[in-house]
Amino acid sequence: MTLRLSDRDRMKFVIALFSLLAACVPVPRFYLQYGNDFKQSDLEKMLAENPLPAGENIKVITLGQGPAASHHVVQISDRENPHLHKAHDATVMMLRGQGFLMLEHRRVDLTVGDVVYIPRGAAHYFTNTAREPTVAFVTYTPAFDGKDIVPATFP
Repeated sequence: MTLRLSDRDRMKFVIALFSLLAACVPVPRFYLQYGNDFKQSDLEKMLAENPLPAGENIKVITLGQGPAASHHVVQISDRENPHLHKAHDATVMMLRGQGFLMLEHRRVDLTVGDVVYIPRGAAHYFTNTAREPTVAFVTYTPAFDGKDIVPATFP
């Protein structure tokens, strides 16, 4: 017995399957404490309240900071300019999208769930290869003030 579906029914099936799979993917939640200040939020709400405006390339949402580290959600629609941080290490976890990181002379392909450590002084930049903005959770040590961005050149 062969089941034959029309193109329309096949499309409905595919949409239902993707909807079911999307419902199974957990939305990241953040639980962060700075001193006595405990903060909790989820990614969907955060992005809805802080959308990347049309025509802008990068948006950084600072979640908070303590004396030793700061935490940020970064949205990138296209790419970063090559740069380095003289006084900060960064640990990046991909939350949405995909792309590649040029870290010194190495290309690192990244997708959801990947984690990469970028030591201070290492020249790097990220390029988004997804249609939608890529979203990452970034921890800087020590706490990042937004000033330690030094342009770098790549061959």
